[in-house]
Amino acid sequence: MAAALAAAHGARLLGLAMSGIPRTVFPEGFDAPPGSLCASYFAPLAAQARHALDGFEALMRDSGTACDTRLIDDGADDGLARMARFADLVVVSQDDPDEALTDGALCLPEYLILNSRRPVLVVPRSDPAPDPAPHVLLAWDGGKEAGFAACAAVPLLKRARAVTVVRLAEDGADGLLAEHENTELRGYLGLHRIAPRFMTVPPCHDPGSDLLDIARAHGCGLLVMGCYGHTRWRELCLGGASRTVLADAAITLLLAH
Repeated sequence: MAAALAAAHGARLLGLAMSGIPRTVFPEGFDAPPGSLCASYFAPLAAQARHALDGFEALMRDSGTACDTRLIDDGADDGLARMARFADLVVVSQDDPDEALTDGALCLPEYLILNSRRPVLVVPRSDPAPDPAPHVLLAWDGGKEAGFAACAAVPLLKRARAVTVVRLAEDGADGLLAEHENTELRGYLGLHRIAPRFMTVPPCHDPGSDLLDIARAHGCGLLVMGCYGHTRWRELCLGGASRTVLADAAITLLLAH
């Protein structure tokens, strides 16, 4: 998916492999005397990360994609979040419940969304063939997170077959405000030569499930939405639309906080 995006947008990929060796243990990178007990534990982790980078480079050569690589002595969460500061977009896989740890408060995509301050493209664990121009569903509630997500998605929206903006609201709710925001959003996207269709859908279940149902009904291959519009404590305790979408989506997501 990342290679297909890079080819479509003339981008250069940066492939990262984290050794899992905590930066707090080796602030300046892994350095243990060969043959020591420390090296016997950490060296295989670094070797596994190098092997992953070799596989990534082989895939990129086969696809003709320009790339760089980094071996990072850190955990996957902090290592990715720190390096994301030097990128326009982070591409990761949806967590697989059969593989992901279950005792953490956050899954990897969640952690990156909250801590990288970059838009995060989450590829579904079913690993579908990348669609170069999907029908995009843009979730809009007028919040700053939705605004950031819409702005981050502009390069993808410009290449989309169609763009649908959906607001989950009862008929007539905030009618004048919604109409004004639709006009402004239409004008903003129009400056980028994007002509979206607008729809207001009354909520049926929880917002996350509703958005996935709408995306499925309209054949959308990409859902763009702002994440964690409520307090982080509430999101961690109660879940919310963000967690539902991250857990249950079978399509690609572009999420921003």
